[in-house]
Amino acid sequence: NKAAANKTAKTTKPSVTRSGRWHPSQETDELIFSVCDRYFYQLGLASHAGGEESDSQKEKSAKKEEKQRGAAAVAEWVQEHLNRPDITREKIYPLFWEACHRGFLLLQPPIEKGLADKLYKRFSLDEEDKKISIVNVRGPAAAQHVTSTAADMIVELIDTVFEEKKKKYPDDLRKQAVHLGMGAGYAAMLVAKRMAQKVNSGEECPPLVLHAISAGGFLPHEPHKAPTNYFTYFDPSITSVKYVAIFSETVVGNADYEVLKESPGIRLPFEQRDEIDIVITSLAAANHEHGLLGSYLTYLIEQKFLPPQSLDDMKQAGWIGDVQFRPYSKEGPLKEVCPVRAVTLFELEDLVQMAREKNGKYVVLVAGPCGECGATKKHALHPLLANEQLRLWTHLVTDARTARELLDE
Repeated sequence: NKAAANKTAKTTKPSVTRSGRWHPSQETDELIFSVCDRYFYQLGLASHAGGEESDSQKEKSAKKEEKQRGAAAVAEWVQEHLNRPDITREKIYPLFWEACHRGFLLLQPPIEKGLADKLYKRFSLDEEDKKISIVNVRGPAAAQHVTSTAADMIVELIDTVFEEKKKKYPDDLRKQAVHLGMGAGYAAMLVAKRMAQKVNSGEECPPLVLHAISAGGFLPHEPHKAPTNYFTYFDPSITSVKYVAIFSETVVGNADYEVLKESPGIRLPFEQRDEIDIVITSLAAANHEHGLLGSYLTYLIEQKFLPPQSLDDMKQAGWIGDVQFRPYSKEGPLKEVCPVRAVTLFELEDLVQMAREKNGKYVVLVAGPCGECGATKKHALHPLLANEQLRLWTHLVTDARTARELLDE
């Protein structure tokens, strides 16, 4: 009866804020998801508002009316089926945005296959060996959409690796875990965040082991770009997740590197690096202000740890880009030119070999525009397509603008 319904409604209403005002963040996941689910149902009605030819005029009018009612219809449904008479049509859109904030709504960007086919042809690439995904987006959010596509691809690769491991090790759960090597940088951070959203949303996910493949924390004011920071995105209460972090100096002198590899904070990560199944990395252009290696070298010069000509020496040697802080020119890796040595598990040659050998391992290169300023990285990406000695990827994800610029060169 009505009295019982009102009593139930009072017990299910959320607590109000100190000011006594309602806020969508107070609502439960269940209610917010239900609102979104019903909202998309309404959109489905809207898309068919014209009706099929077999629909009667009365049915067409009813669908059109339902479309026009929009949020009001969703609110009425919530009031009736979820016993929440306090949810009015004015609260539907705030609940929808709260769903976005909680990561319930993940858009999948469109893929442009035609441009990928042109890149295969232009750079004489075999589609069986190299997978290219061109994300057909542009504008300020392009970098985020590229990383979203990369993350979704990696989730699929995780399932592929897991199925192969289950066949190979049917009775060993530890060996069935999928090992991810996570690089540093803004793009890698966005990839990790999207992956965690999907994993934490309740999708069934294999057990994971997350490896930091570089120390990564270059600049004191940018700790969010260090790989170990990404580990916190994954909720171990939802998915089985273990970690292998690197605790060491971010960079060392070239002469000290081999000694450092035997230190307690880094010896174990190096010993376990061969267990990594999927490497996730981005790249940076030498002439770009937001590249981590260039930024850190500039910082060291400003702090008088390096001579002023250090960057000029690298550029004169042909430095065009870097992957995991290991610089390269159009001809190949630049080993001796960089005045410091970043602590990272893989040399460029290691990644090239991993990508070349068909042994169930993958290297995903995220090569969209800069997430901070939108500049493309075409000059740094070009050698990784054109030079066989630098093809360190099995899967490449970039955006349509970068692809067109590569084809125009």
